[in-house]
Amino acid sequence: MDRFFENLENIVSVICKIFVFIASLMMAALVVIVCIDLALRYFFNAPLLWGTEVTEIFLLYITFLGTAWVFKEDGHVVVDVFTGQAKGRGKKGLMVFSYLLIAIVSAVLIYYGFYATYDHHRRGVFNPTILETPIALIIMIIPIGSIPLFLEVLIKGWKLLRH
Repeated sequence: MDRFFENLENIVSVICKIFVFIASLMMAALVVIVCIDLALRYFFNAPLLWGTEVTEIFLLYITFLGTAWVFKEDGHVVVDVFTGQAKGRGKKGLMVFSYLLIAIVSAVLIYYGFYATYDHHRRGVFNPTILETPIALIIMIIPIGSIPLFLEVLIKGWKLLRH
């Protein structure tokens, strides 16, 4: 079983690196789009018509592409009122409970995210804006980004229980 989780950890690590690279490119593009939109709006009173929509989509994608990596690196914001005071088995129990909640939330996001994505794709629902982006393309990142988060929770939970 240890070998399985080691292999899983390597796979998830590669996925996280790819996702963070893509999110970094999106962040750079986001900065460029906002700067160009701001300059065009200020100097020529002619903003990019699609700038706000692309910015919103990129922000959603950046969030879900980075969640597993942030969790892996313990970079998320936490309120450690209870875990900071707990020691030994109590702290371990609180962490297991926390991981369990994160696993449940990510599993729900995966299940309902794929369901909603498929449903929107099947019905051909699109965003009624200038780009008319299919909603399925917008929301598909939610389950896709939640898969490595779920796997990372399993890996960290396994490590916690093994030690």
